[in-house]
Amino acid sequence: MVDVDAFALFCAYHLGLDLHGKRRPMNVHDVARDFGLGRGDIDDALERHGLTSLRLMNLDFDLIGARMDVDVSPPGVDLLSIARMHWDLLQTAVERPRDWEQERSDDERENERIFGKR
Repeated sequence: MVDVDAFALFCAYHLGLDLHGKRRPMNVHDVARDFGLGRGDIDDALERHGLTSLRLMNLDFDLIGARMDVDVSPPGVDLLSIARMHWDLLQTAVERPRDWEQERSDDERENERIFGKR
């Protein structure tokens, strides 16, 4: 079991911030390379720290908003400070299991309203 800093992992995997706080598109292989680990080690660390995409989707936490805050920040902004703010919010987020059937049904109704019956 490899020790990976949970905040650094969150920044890299979910926000696309490298270990120096620079924004760049990254996938799991890039994250693994930055940490000097294998993909399996990153997957294990995500699971161990409760940072899997599935878990975050079931929390009352706005991951898309966190990503947007990083992506649209103007040059010169300390992106790690923004990431830390979202990290702190993530630490207090409560479980909110999603009702996938309800979401599908709501989306279906919204599509019908916008595009008409198909």
